[in-house]
Amino acid sequence: IRIIELPSKSPVCTLVPDTKLGMVMCIKLWQPDSGSGPLLLAGYEDGSLLLWDVTQRSKLSQAKAHPEPVMCLTFDTKRLRGISGSSEKKLSSWILDRQNNLQLQDCVTLVNPGVSQLCIREDGKLLASAGWDHRVRVFGWKKLRSLAVLQYHTDMVLSVAFSDHQDPKQRLLAAGSKDQRISLWSIYNEGADTG
Repeated sequence: IRIIELPSKSPVCTLVPDTKLGMVMCIKLWQPDSGSGPLLLAGYEDGSLLLWDVTQRSKLSQAKAHPEPVMCLTFDTKRLRGISGSSEKKLSSWILDRQNNLQLQDCVTLVNPGVSQLCIREDGKLLASAGWDHRVRVFGWKKLRSLAVLQYHTDMVLSVAFSDHQDPKQRLLAAGSKDQRISLWSIYNEGADTG
């Protein structure tokens, strides 16, 4: 993993694990509220998650989240909780404790294998997954309860993203697919408990 400072494009550092984990499959970089510098989560080909301290150029924690390569991950910086997906039929959720240790939590079993991307809505209430089975799945982020399966695409869904419109009723979920289409979904429900 190469860290580059923008806009100067100056190289900052390279993060290399001390054991062979295979290719880096996905990353998430953020600046914590407390602490000296940015942290980076990386998912590797062997199914491992690593938490890096970018400033110290050191590994803080490691966990084996999947038996297959980690295809995608997302992290809720407010709740210090994340979730990852792979080519298998499950999502693996985990937390970051006060000592920056990754701790595996619940698993969500999926109907069909394969997840391309995961996205948490900004308000922390919903999680969306882009499935290899041509479907977008929506979960309540708090309890990982399945809320909806959105069917439109004719090939694997590769990406999902929530809009951040100021008016909650105007917020949309977008999905991009290998079928070369983008779908937009209105999933706002004023009275819904998305726990």
